[in-house]
Amino acid sequence: MPELEIEAIRRIYDAFSRWDIDELARDVTHDFELNMPEAVPWGGTFHGGEGVRAFATVFRDHVVGQWADPDDYIDGGDAIVVLGRLRGQAIATGREYEVHFAHAWTLSDGMPARCRSYFDTAPIMAALESSD
Repeated sequence: MPELEIEAIRRIYDAFSRWDIDELARDVTHDFELNMPEAVPWGGTFHGGEGVRAFATVFRDHVVGQWADPDDYIDGGDAIVVLGRLRGQAIATGREYEVHFAHAWTLSDGMPARCRSYFDTAPIMAALESSD
């Protein structure tokens, strides 16, 4: 797995950790696709820089914290798989969550072109939902 491709993916997580969405939008292809589980409020498929901005807005409407904390970068052949943790605090309830994730990234000409995100949505939804 070329180190340049790993660095391209690391830049994405670094930009998200600072919530620098403009940098993030510059570091992906113009037709970038982000797929998230539908069960969470920020779930669905987002396209391009505007899609990334829309995702970030919805996420930050519900959660205080980073999007993802990566631990491992794995060569998956046609994809780079990133394993790590999602941690945050629900704005509406104040409850915290932590779940493991797997992100499968594909690149085009060395730039991230797609990210498919896999994680257990139940602990996140439990943190988000009011017990009323």
